[in-house]
Amino acid sequence: MKNKILIIKPSGIGDIVHSLPVAIMLKKLVFNCELHWLVFSKFAKILEGINYVDKLILWDRNGGIKEYLRIIKLIRNESYDLVIDLQGLVRTAIINFFSKGKQRVMTSFVRECSNIFIRPIGQFNPELHAVERNYEVIKYLFPKNSVAEPKNFLPWITLKEDVLKWSKTVLSDNKNFVLFSVGSRGKHKIWPQENFAELINMLYAEFNITAVFVGSEQEKELVENIIKKISCEYKNFVGETDLIQTCGIISRCNLVISNDNGIAHIAAAMDKPTIIIFGPTNPKWFYPYNDKSGYIFKNYSCSPCGIKTSCKDNKCMKDVTPQEVFEYIKTNFYTYISI
Repeated sequence: MKNKILIIKPSGIGDIVHSLPVAIMLKKLVFNCELHWLVFSKFAKILEGINYVDKLILWDRNGGIKEYLRIIKLIRNESYDLVIDLQGLVRTAIINFFSKGKQRVMTSFVRECSNIFIRPIGQFNPELHAVERNYEVIKYLFPKNSVAEPKNFLPWITLKEDVLKWSKTVLSDNKNFVLFSVGSRGKHKIWPQENFAELINMLYAEFNITAVFVGSEQEKELVENIIKKISCEYKNFVGETDLIQTCGIISRCNLVISNDNGIAHIAAAMDKPTIIIFGPTNPKWFYPYNDKSGYIFKNYSCSPCGIKTSCKDNKCMKDVTPQEVFEYIKTNFYTYISI
């Protein structure tokens, strides 16, 4: 008989990626494990190609109370042996509470008084990266096991042969591809478009790069404004690829330069050299989690202030200069793009 486990982590892309080591280690440690994942439908694509997740339970975020009750009923009928809430919100804690799971646990990062429904696994440690905070669940469930640290089994995202083959058709030339992800959820997390354009031109002059752009449909205008200001060859896939195809494009690039967003965290999970430009969000929690990567952060007294900030000047992002990022790349990432 299989041991059925459910991970509750419906959103967002970066948060889901930071939870992948939990799923990987559960499959390694639990005999005959059948692993399910509750995810918002809009983010499901990133998990569809993950071979250690056996089943996705899709949750329509816009479905209202009727959809919410459907999800609770569906999960109760599955009769899980273990239910793990890595979201830590009231709506997910209630699902866990009513799941009828034989064992139910929740991350230490609890919000909205969700601990009323499920007791967290321990005290929240603000010094931990999001990956490490999620991974505390593994160490809580298997205290007597010697478990590998998440960095030790990178990459967490591997691509199927058909995706790799497709990516070679769209980026077929053996060029110095550098990927840029210039949007983000929350305008305060976005580095100015003119700065991206200036940086691209500097990298082209020094390293003869080909700029590659990926992102959502909503970022098309932003990218088009940048493209008007650059002098190098480019490939623009914004609004044209799903998340799995985007992973394929990332696999063909030598370096990823990004705001703090899901694309950056996907790249790090693929063990790609990644640079994140931070402003209002906390790099201690969200830096790219592999040893090939790094980040830039001004560390002003008012930052990090979070994505719901009312800040009007956004100086923590605006004060990061293209020259500063360029010198950081030359010093720390030269071997990746000096081809």
